[in-house]
Amino acid sequence: MTISDIQYENYFKQGSFYTRNDIWKVFHPNSGEKPSGGNWDTGYTREDHYLIVFMNIDTAGRTGHDFANEYNEEDETITWFGKPNTNSRQPTFQKLIGGELKPIFFARWDSSNPNFKFLGTARIIDYVDNVLLEDGRATIKLTLQSESLKESIGDAPINYEQETTTFALEKHLEEFIIENWSRAEIGAEYDILRDGDDLVGQQYQTDTGRIDILAVKKDVSEYLVIELKKGRPSDSVVGQIARYIGYIEAEVADENQEVKGAIIALDDDLRIRRALQVMPSVKFYRYEIQFKLTEE
Repeated sequence: MTISDIQYENYFKQGSFYTRNDIWKVFHPNSGEKPSGGNWDTGYTREDHYLIVFMNIDTAGRTGHDFANEYNEEDETITWFGKPNTNSRQPTFQKLIGGELKPIFFARWDSSNPNFKFLGTARIIDYVDNVLLEDGRATIKLTLQSESLKESIGDAPINYEQETTTFALEKHLEEFIIENWSRAEIGAEYDILRDGDDLVGQQYQTDTGRIDILAVKKDVSEYLVIELKKGRPSDSVVGQIARYIGYIEAEVADENQEVKGAIIALDDDLRIRRALQVMPSVKFYRYEIQFKLTEE
């Protein structure tokens, strides 16, 4: 196993707090205490295939900059600003946007507190260059979706091979489903929502977040809200799809159109199945490697 095979985020528990030195020791287990100065004492630093982000929210960092960073606990979205004079054309952000670097987020709400809350890894939803800061300099603004791999790892041993395979599949599952929609059973009954020639049903924006996939029945009698688990906590996925169905019912569907839901995961999930027992309009599917959706 090479160092790039290790999923370092498994060493942290989402929602728990860590100092920079705690995090340093995970990435440098045989190097003693974190040295002072350098990138490890700034807003972000690169380690192997990770970009470790130390994000200040509603508080200025040690350089005095007070970026408008945000973390929305409801939909687990992150708004993050780069250092002054950074943009998407620079090598670090090109690798981040291209997927060569994985962002891993730690946040704090008081710059005098050395402890950062672990938010998990995240995928980029959108980015904008040339966003002006208070001092007139420009930077890049990124919007990301948290995608923590595990609810809690406790002290259990880590199966790196299994975690790496699962992450790789989950990371690309949405794109794979979109590209192979016509091959899945669900594609025989539904089409991904379009506006003319534009595909608008992928990452469909609502007032409480983005729907992974919004589809419409071929006879236009029903909308289908699809959420992919993608490592998120079970309760979070169930809560999100309930909110999204409510949005589509209130803001998009006609009074004669039904709105149903589907949650897709790589593995069986007892918590999801129990929750959906009282949500008959939402079905749970398990994705199989042969591109088959099996209703649970």
